[in-house]
Amino acid sequence: MTTTLVLEPTNESDLHLLLSLAQRLGVKATASPAAKLSLEERERRFMALFGSWQSDETGDEINKMLRDSRQSNRPDIEL
Repeated sequence: MTTTLVLEPTNESDLHLLLSLAQRLGVKATASPAAKLSLEERERRFMALFGSWQSDETGDEINKMLRDSRQSNRPDIEL
């Protein structure tokens, strides 16, 4: 199993520190070109991960539907 951890250091010094620590810990680490992306491009890529849908219901109506459809297996407890 491979696990990927993405770190986005804000400067070259931090990048070198993280790569050095990874090497000392025996962790495979590589610096990808994504580390050189502009803040605007990183934000655009992040926002592209989210979806949306069209609906006739308002946000309040959707929230009410979600609340009303919740079910609990816990018994009612009187204090």
